[in-house]
Amino acid sequence: MPEYVPRPSRFRRWIRRMTARRAATPLPSPASAAAAPLSRPEGATPALAAWRDFLPLPNDTPFEMLRVYRVLRDAVPDISDAVWTWKRLCHAGHAVAVAEAGSPRDAAEALARAEALERRVNPGAGGLAGLLDIAYAALFTYGAAALELVPGRGRSGIHDVVPVDVWTLRFRREGGRVTAWQDTGDGDPVELPEGRLVYVGLDRDGTNPYGRSMLRAVPFVVRIQQRLLEDMAKATHNAGWARLHFARKADAPARGESAEAYAERQTRTLAALRDAVSGLAPDQNLVTHDDVAVSVLQADHRAAPFYDQHKAVEEQLITGLHMMPVLMGRNYGSTETYGTAQFEVVNRQVNTVNREMRAALERLFNLDLALAGVDARVAVTMRGNRTVDPLRDAEARAREIDNALRLRDAGLLDDQALRETLAAAPAI
Repeated sequence: MPEYVPRPSRFRRWIRRMTARRAATPLPSPASAAAAPLSRPEGATPALAAWRDFLPLPNDTPFEMLRVYRVLRDAVPDISDAVWTWKRLCHAGHAVAVAEAGSPRDAAEALARAEALERRVNPGAGGLAGLLDIAYAALFTYGAAALELVPGRGRSGIHDVVPVDVWTLRFRREGGRVTAWQDTGDGDPVELPEGRLVYVGLDRDGTNPYGRSMLRAVPFVVRIQQRLLEDMAKATHNAGWARLHFARKADAPARGESAEAYAERQTRTLAALRDAVSGLAPDQNLVTHDDVAVSVLQADHRAAPFYDQHKAVEEQLITGLHMMPVLMGRNYGSTETYGTAQFEVVNRQVNTVNREMRAALERLFNLDLALAGVDARVAVTMRGNRTVDPLRDAEARAREIDNALRLRDAGLLDDQALRETLAAAPAI
């Protein structure tokens, strides 16, 4: 006799039908349900993309210019000084603090892993500090910095972080997203995983993924500067050394001597005199007939026009490299306020650049925590440069504290709000 199976109730049959219907028609994902943008990214036109393998640099700058930027940085003193200065202004150190944690144990483990990661990456070359030095040098030379995150075994954390040569990076737009590739020129390009590449582009234009180098504005000025220095060196050599002028009075033609023979004889005589003069030592004298006159030529032009012209060219270089004259040893103001204002502007530019580097570091540390399964998140604070007038800043801080205490005494702030107000220091 077959076993009796109770029939489901009407309510349960209705539940099953609704569940099956929902499974047959899945809900649209947020990405597909959202409206697509109407604007087109740069290089998305099919007619233009057909003959391009990779997205071009801004203004169709040749990729070979990236190597030229490195040559300019290493060969031109003003550019080398600018990159050196920007790098050290930005690379003032950083601090790591726990922003969120599931427990005190997770918070302590997050700080311990961050400290261990700083020592582990870039082994033998200064750890994370040395890696940041490389990144800042690339950022101010090529307009971009790139790092590759190398996961450990079993993806239990980040094992290492290695720099990527920026001049070998290329980007493609595939399926509505931008993919990164490395083209070293000695084989097929290699696609770089999106989750393992950290790319910081400086001064990006619109949808173009490449950073824009500050050296892009200076090659023409550099060519003028180097030509001016070469001409100035030649002119200065002539101005600094006296020169002897030998003037020989030509004799009359001999009787029956043709014009050709006379010209040939004069040429031989001058050649013999030139050979004799060119072989003279400083302590030797020259003995000739009275038809040779010797005079000393002294330079009478001044070097000031060269200095003024070179100064004008250098000002164009300073502007193109986003530097302030005071950082290049020049201060055109009559008071200290002029230099102070320039340094404050520079510090604001440093803060802007370091915001992007802070985001890259936070991604690095938090990815390591996520792979290790640590329930915590850290925040990075980039240290800034000391102000020009620390006494003035200390006085301003004292007044800020005094005003906060007065608000607390007046009942406008409680103790917790007072602590938050005083603890809120300007961070990058």
